[in-house]
Order: sequence, then C-alpha cells, then structure tokens
Amino acid sequence: MNSDDNFNKNFQEKPLRETLIKKLTKEIESSLNNDQFGVDSLAQAVGMSRSSLHRKLNKLLGVSTSQFIREYRLKRALEILKTEEVTASETAYRVGFSSSTYFNTCFHKFYGFTPGEVKSQTSDEIEGLIQTDVPIVKKKTKITFWWALLIIPVVLAAVYYYFSDTDTEKKEPRITKSIIAHKSIAVLPFKNWTGSTDLEYISDGMTDAVISRLSKIDAIDHVIPFTSTLTYKKTEKSIQQIANELGVSNLLQGNLQISGDQIKIKLQLIHGNSNVHLWSEEYTKEWKSDEIFELQTEVVEGIATNMNAIIAKDELADIKKVPTKSKQAYSYYLQGEFQRQKGNELSYSNAIGLYKKAITVDSNFVEPYIDMANVWHMGGSVWGFYDEQKAWGNAKGLLERALKIEPINLRVEEELNTGRFFYDWNFELVEKFYQKIVNNSTHDKPSVISLDYPIKTGRPEETLKAIERLIINDPSNVFYPFFKAEAKFYLGSTDEALEILTQTDPLYNNNWFYLRESAKLYFYLGEYARSKIQFEKITNQFPDYPPILMWLNAIYAEADGNAKFTEKYLIELKNEYGKGSSGSPAWFIALYYAHVKDYEKTFDWLQKSYDRHEVEMTWLREEPLLTPIRNDLRYKELYNNVGFSRIGLPIKVSFK
Repeated sequence: MNSDDNFNKNFQEKPLRETLIKKLTKEIESSLNNDQFGVDSLAQAVGMSRSSLHRKLNKLLGVSTSQFIREYRLKRALEILKTEEVTASETAYRVGFSSSTYFNTCFHKFYGFTPGEVKSQTSDEIEGLIQTDVPIVKKKTKITFWWALLIIPVVLAAVYYYFSDTDTEKKEPRITKSIIAHKSIAVLPFKNWTGSTDLEYISDGMTDAVISRLSKIDAIDHVIPFTSTLTYKKTEKSIQQIANELGVSNLLQGNLQISGDQIKIKLQLIHGNSNVHLWSEEYTKEWKSDEIFELQTEVVEGIATNMNAIIAKDELADIKKVPTKSKQAYSYYLQGEFQRQKGNELSYSNAIGLYKKAITVDSNFVEPYIDMANVWHMGGSVWGFYDEQKAWGNAKGLLERALKIEPINLRVEEELNTGRFFYDWNFELVEKFYQKIVNNSTHDKPSVISLDYPIKTGRPEETLKAIERLIINDPSNVFYPFFKAEAKFYLGSTDEALEILTQTDPLYNNNWFYLRESAKLYFYLGEYARSKIQFEKITNQFPDYPPILMWLNAIYAEADGNAKFTEKYLIELKNEYGKGSSGSPAWFIALYYAHVKDYEKTFDWLQKSYDRHEVEMTWLREEPLLTPIRNDLRYKELYNNVGFSRIGLPIKVSFK
C-alpha cells in the first residue's frame, strides 16, 4: 500500500472513529459513577454485540472495550483531581471504581504518577493529557538513571542466558506474547476418563460450560461454539489441522475424572500452528453444584490469564453467575443437553423428561425451560416429530415461564420470535425483532431470524451480510455455507451456489440438516444426481423419514419415469396428511403437483397446507416451483392471508 492509499484509508476511517468515540464516551459519561456499568452495558447501550464492539475498537483504536472504558474513567479522574479539592477515594467513587486501591494502581500504571501527585504536575502536562481525544495512548513512565542501573544487569543476564543455554534437550519452548497475540480459542470436548460411558454427559456439559463462560470475555477475539467443536470429539486430525479448520490460534484439550465425590479436570493449552505447549493445569473439586461452578470459573480464569486476556469486572461477575444451587437439578440438565445434541426422536423424548426433572428440583433454573422449548420447537418444525401447534404451544408456555424468572434474556427472545414466524406467521412482531438484530445486533450467534427469515422475505443479500459478520466467530458452523449457497441461488448466482456446495459437501457428510437442505437445493439447481447422493446419505445414516424426504423420493421417481414408485411416495405423503402428521405433508404434496405443472391440484393442497397452518407455508413468497402461479388470484389471497403483505412485501412478479 503506497502513501496515498494510507492517506485515503486514514481519511475515511477518521470520521468513523470520531463518531464512534463520541457515541461511546457519551454513554460512559452518563453512567460514570456506576461501577456496574461495563462492557455488556456499553455494547447494549449503543446497539452492538460485545464482540462486534470489541472488533471495531480494536481495529480503529487498538484497544479492547474494557480498556476503553477504564481509560476514559481515568481521564475523567485526572480532570477532577486537577480542578477540584477532592481525595483519591472520592474521585475513585465518582468515576466508577468501587475500590480506591485498584483505582490508585490503574491510575499510576496509566499516567506514571499517583493521584496524590497530580497537583505537583505542571499545568501544561496535565492539560495535554486531558485534551487527548481518545484514551488509548498511555503516558510513558519516565525511567530514571537509578532504575536503569537496576534494569541493565537483569537485561544482560537474560541475554547471556538466552545465548549460552545450548542444551536443547533441557530447554522448554520460550513462549512470548507474540505467539498468542491473536486471542482465539477452540475448546475440544473433554475426554471422559471416568471409566463409565454413562457419565459422558458430564464431560460434554463441562466443555460447553467453559466455552460459554469464555465467550463472555471481551478481550478474547472469538471462541468457537460447542456445537462446532463437538464434531472433533473422536477425530484423529492433528492439532494444526483442527486449528486451521476452525480458524483459531489456540486449542484447549482436557480430560475429566471422577473419584467418589471428587471431580478432576486436567487441561493443556496448545498453540495451533506451532504445536507449542503453552500451559497445563489440574483442577479438583467436590461434585457439588457450587463447587462445580467455582471450578468452571477457575478454569476460565486460568485460560484467560495464559492467553493474556484481561477479564473485566462485570465479565467476571457474569462468569461467576450460579444458574442453580441444586447439584441434582444441574445433573439432570446436563443429561438433558447430552440427549438434545443427538437430535433424534428418542433422544428428544429423553431430553424433555430430564429437563422436567431439573425444573421439578429447581423451578427457578432458567436454562431447562429454554432448551426444552427448543426441543419442542425443532421437533415440531424441522424434524416433524410432534404436532406443530402442540409443539409451539408447549414451547411458548415454557418461554413465558422463563421470562417471569428472568425478564431480560436474549435466548428466550430469539426462541419466541422464531416460533412467532413459523407457527403464528406474526410478521409484524418478527420484523421488529429482525430489524433489531440486523441494525443493532446484541449477540453474535446464528439464528433462524438472521439467516432464514431474510431469504423467505426476499432479502437474501441480508443473509449474506449476516453470514459475513457471524462467520468470524464460528467459521466451521454448518449453517453458514448452506445458507450462503441458498442466498446465492435466490440472487440468481447459481454457479456460485454450486461451487459453495461442492466445496462444503465433504465437510458435512454426517450432518442431517446439511444433507437434507443440500439435497433440496441441488434439485432446484437441476443437479438431480447430486441431489440423490445427498438423499442416500441421509437414508443410510438416519432412521427418520419426514415428509420432505417422501417428496424428494416422489420427485426422483417421476424424473426417472417410474410411475409405480411415484404413486407409492405420493400415497405415503397423503397418508401422513391424513394422520395429521407434522412436517408439512400438504405443502410437499402441493410442490409435487407444481413440479408436474398440475396447478389445480397445487392450489388444492396449498389451501390444505394453509388450513393446517403448516410451517413450510413460510416459503410461499420465494418457493421456485410456485413461480408460474404468482399472478393467480388464489395465490395472491393465500399470500395476503399468510401475512407477507402486512410488512409491506409485494408479491414477486411472475413472467410468463
């Protein structure tokens, strides 16, 4: 990059930096004496996620969010101490430090002199520090002659040791801060060394809990979610391969052992590219609910310390939060989570029973309500295990109970709006939530509303933007490549969609969601052979046979000219409809008839799908097979009744 390019880049970034600083400092100033106002509070106040705000500040100013807040408070403290007759303790309280000792330490480290020495500084020096626009450049501490005399021998000794120590067999790898400059981490599933496969749920649950707590630390650039690291549970890939695939610098490995009432975790932190061992530690606690959470906190603090990631005060409070005081409730919950991750009808049934037990033991334990609601929702919509409206009724009731316990919970809000979209077709409320997470994102996790909803409402380019933002935190998430391919297809970039699927197929050969959705998308792309390959992978690995697979079978049979099997699969679909099954059988029957251009029967079954309130009706606006009938008055009536027009979405023009 030449000097002109640098100038132009700096010129463009300057207004953005100034606008952001002004917005952030205004919010900090309004809560200056509130020692509970931290990273989460600031991110929420400016309508950003903590990680998005961290990335923006790090890019523009080279600081973390917690550092920005702390240094702004110190700048205001300097102003107060210079212009008013107040004590250091009083100043600390006024700028949001709950500990005067900690305030004095931070102040001295930042400015090079103590709060008590402010009055002795020259006016020009103080004025220069106060007038600094942004609190990002620390005033360098002056090194006196006497300090130099002390430091020089130490430096010389270190140099001598470095060059004289030639016994490589005794040398430990020298770890410098540069090796962990990129603060990203994947926590691989802890190995179950208890000797009992029945306790696998504890090792998985502990892994998930550590990941969840690490993700709360602003100073760590990104933490790979448990759902993505779980795929490496039984892998034979090398540390370097895993790190490259997940896009992280550091990997944490561990094992879990239980002896009597004691639980022990052994951990090691490894630098991915170099395979250098950075840190190892062993933790032992009693298998009690309070000590388990203490153990999780200690583990997270140890990891953060060895990644040179400072945990802010409000972050630490969040990390130390105890979700339940009952060991038994937590045990039931972990078992429920272990079953939920398997994603089949039996495991879902087991999970529901275990979540109920957790709630019976501790009715104020929020997580079981949310995750049981997710089981009902997924089982009623994606998997087709439960009656759709019954599933939504159960999920909605659980989420409403969760909100009474914890009125502000983003996971609850997301689940509620997902249900409102699929089951209630309440486009007005869902659109409000969508605009909130698009323009003022408060979390960096994928959701149906951020990925699926914009495609179904004719905004696939916004799905691509969401993926671009979300993939930074979780590059291996199965949803991103598929939704990217789907968005490209609906934007008319079929070659790009095919290329994405081709590159992604080898990575998710055993993922039910990816195989199902890619089989459908390959069909729309005219790649029948590849669609059938994905379909066969599903049927060979998974026992479940929802209506979407019956529809694909009918499509393949019709394309092969096999009338006998075509009729067989259509009868299967109609039987499912007759039994009142979920999985939208009427919708898929309508799509079959649209495929063979029998549009009268298409409308008959679309009406049945509408009457049953099937979740796949949310595809009505974008479904490619329905393109030829968009100008029909019956289609327009269905379109308006489902609710697309209530948020100002016109019917797509159909060219004949």
